[in-house]
Amino acid sequence: MAEKFKLNAHETETLIFSRRMIVAGVFIFALLSILIAWMVYLQIFRYDYFAARSDGNRLHSQYVSPNRGLIYDRNGELMADNRPIFNLTVVRETAPDLNASLEMLRSVIHLSDDDIEQYRTRQSRRAVPHTSVPVRYQLTEEEIASIAVNQHLLPGFAVEAQLVRHYPYREIAAHALGYVSEINKEELVEMSEEQASNYRGTNQIGKTGIEKTYEDLLHGRVGYETVEKNNRGQVMRVLDRTDPVPGRDIVLHMDSYLQAVAESALGEHRGAVVAIDPATGGVLAMVSKPGYDPNLFVTGISRAQLSELNKTGHTPLFNRAIASRVPGSTIKPFIGLGGLYHGVITPETVIIDPGYYRLPGRTRPYYDWTWWVDKSGHGAIDLRRAIYQSCNTYFYGLAVEMGIDRIHDYLLTFGFGANDAIDIPEASAGIVPSTAWKQENRGEVWYAGETPYEGIGNGIFQATTLQMAAAAAAIANHGVLKQPRMLRGTIGNDGEITDVIFEDTAASKQLLPSPEQVELVRNAMVEVINKPYDPEHRRHEGSAYPTLRDSGRPLEYPMAGKSGTAQVVQFQVDSAGNRDESEVPEEFRTHAMFIAFDASAQSRIAVAVFVENGGGGGSVAFPVARAVLDAYLLPRTETFDEVSVLGSNAQ
Repeated sequence: MAEKFKLNAHETETLIFSRRMIVAGVFIFALLSILIAWMVYLQIFRYDYFAARSDGNRLHSQYVSPNRGLIYDRNGELMADNRPIFNLTVVRETAPDLNASLEMLRSVIHLSDDDIEQYRTRQSRRAVPHTSVPVRYQLTEEEIASIAVNQHLLPGFAVEAQLVRHYPYREIAAHALGYVSEINKEELVEMSEEQASNYRGTNQIGKTGIEKTYEDLLHGRVGYETVEKNNRGQVMRVLDRTDPVPGRDIVLHMDSYLQAVAESALGEHRGAVVAIDPATGGVLAMVSKPGYDPNLFVTGISRAQLSELNKTGHTPLFNRAIASRVPGSTIKPFIGLGGLYHGVITPETVIIDPGYYRLPGRTRPYYDWTWWVDKSGHGAIDLRRAIYQSCNTYFYGLAVEMGIDRIHDYLLTFGFGANDAIDIPEASAGIVPSTAWKQENRGEVWYAGETPYEGIGNGIFQATTLQMAAAAAAIANHGVLKQPRMLRGTIGNDGEITDVIFEDTAASKQLLPSPEQVELVRNAMVEVINKPYDPEHRRHEGSAYPTLRDSGRPLEYPMAGKSGTAQVVQFQVDSAGNRDESEVPEEFRTHAMFIAFDASAQSRIAVAVFVENGGGGGSVAFPVARAVLDAYLLPRTETFDEVSVLGSNAQ
């Protein structure tokens, strides 16, 4: 009985075991079937999806910024080029603990609070996700090596090479060329979708000057590439690439040597110089002092650097060459031309100047500058002599006879009251007042007592140094105005220059009724500089002649000009008619101006000079104008490094 039970137990166990094996086999088979089915599903039906996911972790498309076009002067001198630098960048999305990494970098490359603050500003302005943002520009070789050693602790960070703008002349031509700096969201928002796509992968854009005006030419077209990256975000290889199209190289009318001479000739004065080719309107030089180093802005200027730049209080970023101000007596030749044009005077019209002018029926005197010297006037004086001796009395009366509205209409033909410069959009339009202008802008009527001051350039009328240079160039060009322009042409792949032809859209008509009358004013402006003292008559010398005489260097070419002095504040006049100019703080001293041109038949250059709080135009601004004309018209024996010596000698 016991043996039978044991036998049955064995069979039972075998049966149970077999059943269990069958169940296990079925279960395993089911699992294998599910696994195989899932593998089939993943490998066949979901292949495209997961292949894309895999490639997405390994392959990345990124933008390739184009090389920015170069800027040359008229003689082929490079004024803006590109230089390679190495930057530390980070892709925020691949940096899991950014703050810890930044803290570590402080010891690795001495990252400052300013650097981190500027990085966070760049990051907040970033327009495209998953793109690298610079943390530090211009790494040294030692810093690059330190980052490489610690790369495993810096996920998302990389050292990238970049070409950035460089301005070899630094302060010289800074205001004319402008500068590039980092693009921001606001600028991208203002662009069309197509334009914005061209700035993906580009950190910089022109902010001011030529860099901004010709941004479309200089920037080029962005490229694309597909790269393979490892799990640390490092590029292993480039799989596909569409090369960027570099920006166009451009050539300016500017003469860098002349620019340096003008900069040096101004010396320590604040002010501006603009030189123009009368035949073309090309801007040969445009200086504003004090200047600044535009290289500071290329990779982002820090607060400390900006504070250092502005600590003098003389606004170095302010472009004085294109800012409007009262022109003083430099406006007198144009008022004289207006009087001739409207027939108010003739070349033979003579007035008697007692040293002051009074409006008809009024007792208030408008004093001539001679009154402050010896209480006298110029006596009998005509237009020619009134120009070269800068007789206020003559132009007080002429302005009243013309009337403010005729003055307004005539001055517009010289480009005053509008920014007629073709490619200097930041330039001020200035102010040419009229009865309608004053009513519209100030809600007041025009008073007769305001008109005399407009005749000598010390009223409401305002013009820029650029406008004065263009107007002087019009007289030099025998009455034909050419609109100022900076760009001469572009350079093709063959290295040849293709001139850009601009059509003058401003008034280009003859500005005087006869060539003889424009020559009268031209000759009077020659006598401003060259007319010596005549012992038979009092003060019959040109207003700038004493400065020329005292320099001991006679002119080697025909030169014409007109000096000007503009009051900053009204001086107090006592009961005896004397004005007190003693102990005047520098910021309240008069501004000095001078316009000049090569007075040969085919004039090659016209120039306007503004010296802020400089004093007399004939004594202060004339030497600057002469230094510029000398440098352009005479053989160049000095090197660029010797320009400062030339400037100091000229003064």
